[in-house]
This record gives sequence, structure tokens and C-alpha cells, in this order.
Amino acid sequence: MRSAEILRDVAQTLEDVEKRINSLKNLSDKNKQKALRLIHEARENFLQLSENLATDNEELANFFLKRAVRLKNNTNDKYIEKMGEKEYMKDVAMMNKYSKVAPYDFAGEVKVLRRAYRAFLFGMVPFYIVSGIFGPMYAFTALILIIPTLLAMLSLRKRGNLGLMLSFAVMPIPMIMGAFSIRYAIYAFNDPTELAKIAEAFGRSIGFAQAVVAIIGALGAATLILLGYASYALYKHRHAFL
Repeated sequence: MRSAEILRDVAQTLEDVEKRINSLKNLSDKNKQKALRLIHEARENFLQLSENLATDNEELANFFLKRAVRLKNNTNDKYIEKMGEKEYMKDVAMMNKYSKVAPYDFAGEVKVLRRAYRAFLFGMVPFYIVSGIFGPMYAFTALILIIPTLLAMLSLRKRGNLGLMLSFAVMPIPMIMGAFSIRYAIYAFNDPTELAKIAEAFGRSIGFAQAVVAIIGALGAATLILLGYASYALYKHRHAFL
């Protein structure tokens, strides 16, 4: 694959960056050691990736190469004096981040992100259903979360860091609601009075009330399990988001 050759060029360019960092005078020793560590890690990541490609993407590989070349050209005392150490270290950190993002595009790891996205999506749906069942107060809480949930979904699909942060922000309440739903279902099944209240509210039989309680419990369990997996998977693969 042509991408493999380009990614090796990226690794070679980063090796040149390492050599230039060692000769810098306007970079503090602390930042110099940090920069060397980050660039060395990025170089190893790109080199390893070039040997384990599953997808050919020349356009993206060339993007990484251009970024590496730009970093190489900026690795000089004149640039650091003009822009400052902080700005230069941002460029170094971003190059390292690119090396961690790349496997999701070239090594087929993006399928893991799709599973996490689906778990988040299908975990939020039961939460909104259950919130409507429990009454206005819970429905209002769910209503507040609609906009951040939609923004999270849109951004997650584009692998934006905003989507990652929003998903972590909205998941706790639905997960608590899921646990509450399970607890309520257990309580209702063991309380004939509660079942009678449900049956009376719907104007149906006790059997129907038991079915409603079972659905609430199942929806709560689905929310808890799916969002639990989504939070774990998204955190584990947080490096895939920019």
C-alpha cells in the first residue's frame, strides 16, 4: 500500500525532528525532554502502523506527512523565540495525538468506535422512554438533556472531542435513572399495592401492570448496560477523538 510508504516517511521525518530538538537552545530542558518523549512515541506509533495497515488512505497519510514536515521546519530556535515554547509544545503534542488517532483510520480500529457510538445511542433511547413513564419531573430532566445528547451524537460521528466530553456529561443521569428503574421494578413486583395502583391507573388487569413493571425494569437494565459499555469504550479509545 502507498500509505505504508508515506507513514514510514512520517516516521523518518519525526526522527529528524528529534535530532533538531537536541540542538535547540531556546527550549528549556524540561520541555526538551518532554518533546523528545512525545516525538519518539509518535515516531514509533507511525512506524508500527506502517507495518500493520488494513486500509489504504493516501490523502490522510499525506496530511500526517505535511504536519510532520511543518513541525520539522518549525523546530528551530528562531521559530521558538518568535512563537514561544508553549506554542511549539502544542505542535509537538498535536503530532503525538495524530499518531494515536491514525490506527483508527488505517488499522481497522474504527469499528470499535462504531460499537461505542451505537451503545451510546441505544442506551439513551430507553432513558427517554422511562423518563416519560415516570412523570413530568423526570420528563423535564430528560428534556434538558436532549440538546447536549444530540450534539454529542453528531460530534461523536465526526470523532470530535466535543462529542466525547458531552457524552461523558450526559451519561451519568441516564445511568442513575436506569438503576432507579431496576430498583423500582423489583419493589413493584413485590408490592401488590403498587401493582394495584398501576393497574387502576391504566384501567387494566394486574397482569398488565406486571408487564409494565417488567418493561420498566428491562429498559432500565438496557440503559445501564449499554451506557456502561459506552462510557468504558469511549474512555478507553478517547485518543481517537480530536
